[in-house]
Amino acid sequence: MRLLTCALVTVLAVPVSVAQATQQTSSRTLDGSQNNVEHPDWGQANTPYPRVAAPRYLDSRASPVPGPPVRYISNRIFNDTSQNLFSENAVTQWGAVWGQFLDHTFGLRQVGGGESAPMAFDPADPLEAFRNDLGTLAFQRTPAAPGTGATSPREQVNTVSGYIDASAVYGDSADRLQWLRESGDQGPRARLLLPGGYLPRVDARGDAAAAPPMELFGRLAADPSKAMVAGDARANENMPLTATHTLFALEHNRIVGALPQSLPEEEKFQIARRLVGAEQQFITYHEFLPALGVTLPRYRGYDPQVNAAITNEFAVVGYRAHSMIHGEFEPSVPPATFTNAQLDAFAAQGVEIKKVAGSVVLVVPLNLSLGNPELLRKIGIGPVLRGIGAEPEYKNDEQIDNQLRSVLFQVPKPGTTDPAKCLDGPPLPTCFSGVVDLAATDIERGRDHGMP
Repeated sequence: MRLLTCALVTVLAVPVSVAQATQQTSSRTLDGSQNNVEHPDWGQANTPYPRVAAPRYLDSRASPVPGPPVRYISNRIFNDTSQNLFSENAVTQWGAVWGQFLDHTFGLRQVGGGESAPMAFDPADPLEAFRNDLGTLAFQRTPAAPGTGATSPREQVNTVSGYIDASAVYGDSADRLQWLRESGDQGPRARLLLPGGYLPRVDARGDAAAAPPMELFGRLAADPSKAMVAGDARANENMPLTATHTLFALEHNRIVGALPQSLPEEEKFQIARRLVGAEQQFITYHEFLPALGVTLPRYRGYDPQVNAAITNEFAVVGYRAHSMIHGEFEPSVPPATFTNAQLDAFAAQGVEIKKVAGSVVLVVPLNLSLGNPELLRKIGIGPVLRGIGAEPEYKNDEQIDNQLRSVLFQVPKPGTTDPAKCLDGPPLPTCFSGVVDLAATDIERGRDHGMP
């Protein structure tokens, strides 16, 4: 089986060459500006996505072009009918996990302030197998870029740098990065803050309200104090993603530890940051893209006339490989790793425990992994990372796992005082049930962004 981990293990094992790493001490900007000196704002965070083709809106400005109900399409085209259609190229789950880690490095649409535009849900549809008390599927439009959508076609803003620069590890702003670095008497240290070898929680510096904002998924909506902080706000989305963020933060600190301690803290930090960014690029071009069947021509030098910013079409359509995601993860550990009480606690949360020859396998469904960084701490980063590389991802086709297409979620009814009760187990009397459909959302997002 082909493992995407091959290049990862190879690169992370390479000793740091101080002579090579210190040849150039100037650091790239956090927000992607000045990467291209002839076009300093190309690829910069908080600028509109460029387009390949003209946008297509119903009124030529902002209204989405209507079409068949997106949940109807999802049920008939993307429904995998509980099949396991694994990668035809034997790519492990690292393919999907790395794809998301990479996506969260160079793309994040602006989300605040967009209009609510719920998607239709028909409970009488014969293909509906999930309860939805809410009547619709939630959807919020991407807000219009300043100065667009009224007299000119609506555009959308990418809030992160468009470059492969490890911004998911370090962030795109000085404030976020300063919070992520260890503090010393003379200012920020070279090492990243990793208490106990894990990403810091929002309260790691005392005042959780002062921590950089993180998106709250699943259980974190009821208990935001458990959120971990990373360079990208979506780091808590699922356990493998959180583990990957943690791995590269640990790699940064490993490099810092291998450098001469006589170097200034800022110089050590920038050397490690440059190497981590290079590792992300190396894995992407030498392992990830070839695993997807993408062959690029040989690199012939920097071309300042090429705009490296990701386009609207790429962000909304071309890089939506959600079909590759398998709806569960299977960390495997030696039999004595966990006590029976710990295994019972995992099972009570919804983890399936399998005992096979010489190991215990923890089958973690994707919805349990959603917004649950505490589960990563309890299982351990090593078993999770090894589990990602031990099972194939799904085939890159039109079918999407129901964990992504029809996952049940619960929200409190008005007056409910304990929203956490709505996040565990089956729907409770105090909660509403709904459906999250990523396939339907993908289609609707294309209409929202005026895809041709």
